[in-house]
Amino acid sequence: MSDWYWLYSYVSAFWATVVVGCAQPVNWNNCWPPDWLLHGVHDYIQVRSTRPYSQERKILQSMEQSDELE
Repeated sequence: MSDWYWLYSYVSAFWATVVVGCAQPVNWNNCWPPDWLLHGVHDYIQVRSTRPYSQERKILQSMEQSDELE
């Protein structure tokens, strides 16, 4: 059951923030059209496929090798 906890966490967080938030008429202008959802999915896939801060780590390593950091 703990293998499915991540799915429960994502679904419950999505429900609590997006569905409940977009159910209020004052937020309808920000929720429709749902193109923001596609950007969020793209960002999620990109983060899952690369290590966090990998680009920044490469820059710092190159600066350390060339002594530009000091």
